[in-house]
Amino acid sequence: MKDTFNAAIGQRIRSTRELMSLSREQFAELCDISESFLSDIERGNKSLTTKTLYKICTASRISPDFIVFGTSKDNSDLDTIVEMLHHVDNRHIPYIINILKEILLAINIDKQQMETH
Repeated sequence: MKDTFNAAIGQRIRSTRELMSLSREQFAELCDISESFLSDIERGNKSLTTKTLYKICTASRISPDFIVFGTSKDNSDLDTIVEMLHHVDNRHIPYIINILKEILLAINIDKQQMETH
């Protein structure tokens, strides 16, 4: 049975997975859990164990604070970015992903240029 607590956690996990541009199958494999269990978690139909929470946080590099509470107490940069993007309309996510890819490409090119000089 879905409750609001599990639904909120599931939505944050789903948003994180989508921001990582991973399918449910890919993310489940990365977290070492079954795809059907991940689906139930994302829909709020199942609760997380601490072991599963650890696997998800380790695989996604997101703090447990963000997954459980929706905020990050340690204010890591990645958590801050995910927190900012959490409320973005899903229709805009592909545009944001493309922009981030361009930024990362530019950073990598700059890094390579600096290493050759």
